[in-house]
Amino acid sequence: MPGSNAPSGAASIIPEIGTDPVAAVRASLPYPALEHVRDHLHASDDLLARALGVSTRTLKRRREAGTLTTDESDRLVLLAEIVALARQAFDGPGPAREWLRTPHSMLGDESPLNHMDTVAGMEEVKRMLYHIEYGLPA
Repeated sequence: MPGSNAPSGAASIIPEIGTDPVAAVRASLPYPALEHVRDHLHASDDLLARALGVSTRTLKRRREAGTLTTDESDRLVLLAEIVALARQAFDGPGPAREWLRTPHSMLGDESPLNHMDTVAGMEEVKRMLYHIEYGLPA
């Protein structure tokens, strides 16, 4: 990435990642990391739970425990990376949120946020954003 001291990618959304996302995921992210993503997306617990592959009840238990599992942390980092990429591709948080909430024909008329209930869906949305940001052919 360009030579800037500002965090980029997922770390710009989740400061708890620091400079070593792998170590942060292995150590399991604290629940406030999820709240950072929620703030950026203005997302509901239901949507975040689906993106993490858990039920809303499990998400509530994570809030009470104060930490996510390694798998949930991994998915949260991927979600944050996608949010950061959308913000970059659409020049800001507002347009990024709008794009993430708008149904797209390339996703079977689902919004990217609804499509990201699996890692495969997250990767598909991420590829779409790379195509948008870097002008790659679809």
